[in-house]
Amino acid sequence: MSKRIVIMGECMVELFQLVDNVYHQNFAGDVFNTAVYLKRTCEVPLDVQFFTAVGTDRISDKLVRAVEREKIDTKLMLRSKTARPGLYMINTDAFGERSFVYWRDSSAAKQVVQCFMAQSNYDALKGCDMFYFSGITLAILSDADRTTLFTLIEQLKQDGSQIVFDPNYRPALWPNADTAKAAILQAYRLADMALPGLDDHKVLFDAERTDQVVEHLTELGVAEIIVKDGKNGINGRFEQECFSAMAYPVKKVVDTTAAGDSFNGGYLAARLGGIAPQQAVKFAARLAGFVVEHTGAIVSKEHFNGFWAKHRPSSFVK
Repeated sequence: MSKRIVIMGECMVELFQLVDNVYHQNFAGDVFNTAVYLKRTCEVPLDVQFFTAVGTDRISDKLVRAVEREKIDTKLMLRSKTARPGLYMINTDAFGERSFVYWRDSSAAKQVVQCFMAQSNYDALKGCDMFYFSGITLAILSDADRTTLFTLIEQLKQDGSQIVFDPNYRPALWPNADTAKAAILQAYRLADMALPGLDDHKVLFDAERTDQVVEHLTELGVAEIIVKDGKNGINGRFEQECFSAMAYPVKKVVDTTAAGDSFNGGYLAARLGGIAPQQAVKFAARLAGFVVEHTGAIVSKEHFNGFWAKHRPSSFVK
């Protein structure tokens, strides 16, 4: 039987610059990027469902079709009659570092909990093997909707779903750091697996090293912890054992968009395929290294197939 994975959050219209005044249009967003790379790289049968809200306009229809082309289930892509997808523009410098301009204030994804409570019920989520969400998922919701979401997640956890969380802290999306910190701590206390970056904890929790993050999350009760620190590598902990791994060396960074998202997708794919964390992080790091060598969050299938022919999760098992 295939495992059922629900991934909740926002997917936006993405515009990235090809040359001056010429932009390519695609669709992307932190959790959607993770869903794509998870689906593309998992070697066991997997039913990935994307949980979000879109509009009833043509660009929303186009977004849904893009999700379907990635063989991701769209039953939990709910329709808002009053909003449309958000949009963002990427500009990258000579070193591949990106800057963003967002138009997301009226994004339909902000209404996802309201749409879910109006159009569906808990049974639509019940029984999933894994529920994945991020700090951005939390940040775009109202306080009331965030509370409702936590109630749903608590019920999922009680019913046996594995809860996975990436804080992915974006200060501009939160009213203040204290609100973000409280929500992220609540998410951690529910999480079975956490996939933070050190930078998130530097800002919110004054952490200086990845091992401090591992210790903090262990105290919060998280069973599986992977802390990403860019080119400095990864620290993790699972079943009382701590471990580390190097970042994959990249010849030329073109665009760092989705580096962490693709790492998360690759790591989850490997773990769901039965690979131990110590080997799963190696595949995830290699995948993230490949993604940053390309423009935009989602690498074309043509380019991705070349990567896949040489590097599969199982190939990283000694």
